[in-house]
Amino acid sequence: MDNLYKDLKYALRILLKSPFISAVAVLTLALGIGANTAIFSVLNAVVLRPLPYADPDRLVMIWETAPGNDKRSSAPGNFNDWRAQNRSFSDMAATFYGNFNLTGTGEPERVNGSTVTSNLMSTLGVSAQLGRTFQPDDDEHQDRRVALISDGLWLRRFGGDKQIVGKTITIDDLAYTVVGVMKPGFKFPVQSDLWVLGRDHSAVSMSFFSQFPDNDWSHERDAHFINVVARLKPDATLAQAQSDMAGIAGRLEHDFPQTNSGLGSNVVSLHNQIVGNVKTLIAILFGAVALVLLIACTNVASLLLARATQRDREFAIRRAVGANRWRLIRQLLTESVLLSLVGGVAGLGLSVWAVDLFIKLSPGDIPRLDEASVDVRLLGFTFAVSMLTGIAFGLWPALQATTGSLNQSLKEAGAKASEGKQRRRARNVLIVTELALAQVLLVGAGLLIMSYLRVSEVNPGFNADHVLSAKVAPATNKYPDPKTRAQFYTQALEQLEHLPGVKSVGMVMSLPLSGASMNRGFRAEGRPEPKPDENVSMDYQIVSRDYFSTLEIPIVRGRGFTEQDNATASRVMVISQSMAQRYWPNEDPVGKRIAIGESSKETSWRTIIGVVGDVRHASLTDPPVPTAFIDYRQDVESWSRMAFVIKTQADPASLTSSVRSGLMAVDSEQPIYAIQPMEKLLNEAVAPRKFVMSLIGSLAAVALVLAMIGIYSVISFSVNERTREIGIRMALGAKNHEVMTMVLGQGMRVACLGIAVGLAIAFGLTRLLRTLLFEVSATDPKTFVLVAFTLGVVALLACYLPARRATTVDPLIALKDE
Repeated sequence: MDNLYKDLKYALRILLKSPFISAVAVLTLALGIGANTAIFSVLNAVVLRPLPYADPDRLVMIWETAPGNDKRSSAPGNFNDWRAQNRSFSDMAATFYGNFNLTGTGEPERVNGSTVTSNLMSTLGVSAQLGRTFQPDDDEHQDRRVALISDGLWLRRFGGDKQIVGKTITIDDLAYTVVGVMKPGFKFPVQSDLWVLGRDHSAVSMSFFSQFPDNDWSHERDAHFINVVARLKPDATLAQAQSDMAGIAGRLEHDFPQTNSGLGSNVVSLHNQIVGNVKTLIAILFGAVALVLLIACTNVASLLLARATQRDREFAIRRAVGANRWRLIRQLLTESVLLSLVGGVAGLGLSVWAVDLFIKLSPGDIPRLDEASVDVRLLGFTFAVSMLTGIAFGLWPALQATTGSLNQSLKEAGAKASEGKQRRRARNVLIVTELALAQVLLVGAGLLIMSYLRVSEVNPGFNADHVLSAKVAPATNKYPDPKTRAQFYTQALEQLEHLPGVKSVGMVMSLPLSGASMNRGFRAEGRPEPKPDENVSMDYQIVSRDYFSTLEIPIVRGRGFTEQDNATASRVMVISQSMAQRYWPNEDPVGKRIAIGESSKETSWRTIIGVVGDVRHASLTDPPVPTAFIDYRQDVESWSRMAFVIKTQADPASLTSSVRSGLMAVDSEQPIYAIQPMEKLLNEAVAPRKFVMSLIGSLAAVALVLAMIGIYSVISFSVNERTREIGIRMALGAKNHEVMTMVLGQGMRVACLGIAVGLAIAFGLTRLLRTLLFEVSATDPKTFVLVAFTLGVVALLACYLPARRATTVDPLIALKDE
């Protein structure tokens, strides 16, 4: 321990003796360690930390599978059979995510929520912080409606009222009794703030459930809208559960061929379901910051190797008085580890800031990201990385500095220290490594930038310029049928059209790029009924007549909707180009008739009157899907949520309050929500790719700067060491350009080797980016060539500066100094 104290004391004195080199090393290490600590903090919160439920490793999600879709929502009838027939689960619950109108006290609000079975909370193993969760007894009392609220909603809407349990709140114009407030952070599923029971049909969607006789939807097998979570029995495994559910799916396919033909089941761990989609992203980010740390290590190793050359006289004397090689290596490792620990402390502070910035810049699709924080695991990771980093960048310079014959070292002790061939090779290896790693990061960033540019160039199918959107969902209790809802929408459209600054107004069930859609099967007139396993379907959108003109969606054939296409007129529809191309590839679909849903109903048959351009509803990267558009006045279901699109003359954001007031004038009890310019939807569509591109691009920029500093320091140090040689060459008649060519050649040979090695590594590693790329190959030759050229130019600039300085060496002064 006494020796360790002496080593630390001496190491501190040595580091303070060269404050500039020490500061550069600490800053470099802080960047590398801080970046790694920040991403580990995210990894720890999102992936490593267990889910906040009882025995979370036994929780699973169960999905239906269909051809081309291995995670489809379940039908209620199938769920009931799963729960009754399985042998692998101790409990199974269902959820249906949606939105609710919360009215009464305060301004009307649209709240994210879920309709659930009463056993959801017990299946998850969670409890309430106030009151209780749902109980089986709640199902038996059909005369009462009960609700749970989240901690966030409780604080925001009800001011943290401790007496909230037992009070009545109004949800979709119906009275509910609050029975509990959930603990902070509980949002299952997705971002729910409110939970009601599935038997309270009106809280879900009266227009949907009213399709079933006597609202008995529990045996419905043709509508797939619920998600299922289950808890494995203590002795059951995921594989056994999968086999069990496959057997049940087979029996259901046999018993109900019309609805279950081709359907299977898929059991997925709840943890993998929640974080599975971001595991690859976090792994890639972790790999990127690891490369930055390695580059930082090689940079610091180069600095230490250079400083070791200046300390040859010291090492020679210490060895002469009895210090063995291990003693010197231990001293040098102490210095490097001390540097690394100081860099680690600075990096930890940097990581706290970086995580906050990461959360703010995140597009919001990374689950559990808000849980990222500094904890014992993070502190342990930072300490371990700091120690390993100190050893990693300190060991090789220590070994290089202590090699060689003692006699030779003593003979040269009085002379000016110079760098031998072995150390020169060592420094060259470090620079090759540094440039190769930087090349890998730069290629990855280049591919992501190319993907982002390609996505940004995708035509969404509409013009978002000067368009404001707003959503409304009239309560099903107050507007219980298609007629009353159509009247509400008509009044709202008229109100908005007369607002100052408004050019036109349209309406649609699901906004473009929102990801929301409703898939419906259909049958074309004159063609045979589709087979049970044949996917003849379309996206079903309800619109107003001016929707296409407001968003400038082109009508490529036939016509759009007019004032005459009202509730009493013959049933018509407009379809998208992709639907026309898929189902009528070699004929004109205008005038054709199709039946939606039950073909025996006369109202199911509709005539196609026009074809419009494709609009991307899912995302910019997903291809347009066949879509049918129905005028809201002819909609026999009249879904209870719609979005308005308002074409404005000025900045759309300036009309936000006017639009809100206009809609409130129609019915002040209905919440208006998600008022935002359509440009924001476009920005949000590319936000995830922009986020990843920015992160990797920033890391690549850091790597590029470090690589430039690294090669500059190597060439600069080499020039200093070869001052006498350069002076002799110039005294013998060497020209300035010959000296410059010699120095540049030395640096660029190393740089080109590093770039070549980096290209080879990148060629193999960039395949990991495939899931993040769009219309760009992971081995895109243009990107590889451009990045190699850029890094080559940077290396040339880094070599040029010391080469330029070499031409200014005065031979007389150089020889005199020797």
